Amino acid sequence: MKNNPKIILLKGNGPISINNELLELYPVTTCHGAIGFPLKSLRADNVYIVNSLDEFWQIEKTIKEKPCCFVYAYENLEKEDLSKIHALDMISV
Repeated sequence: MKNNPKIILLKGNGPISINNELLELYPVTTCHGAIGFPLKSLRADNVYIVNSLDEFWQIEKTIKEKPCCFVYAYENLEKEDLSKIHALDMISV
């Protein structure tokens, strides 16, 4: 049985590649707050994995680094999921 990819919420600023599609996060974040995707692959310069949904909605007030991509998953991201994320810096907050 094939496992379905986990659904993640993304927001932030700067360009990313999600599931082999290029996306600029800033317009999405300012217009919609966040966007959800199945996690098949993610590439970004700086990725912050946020463990609390409440913190996810407020994180840009604390971390002002640019470019950055904030990620939240309703289910815990396991080692297999994390291997799909490619970043210069990946930090769990």
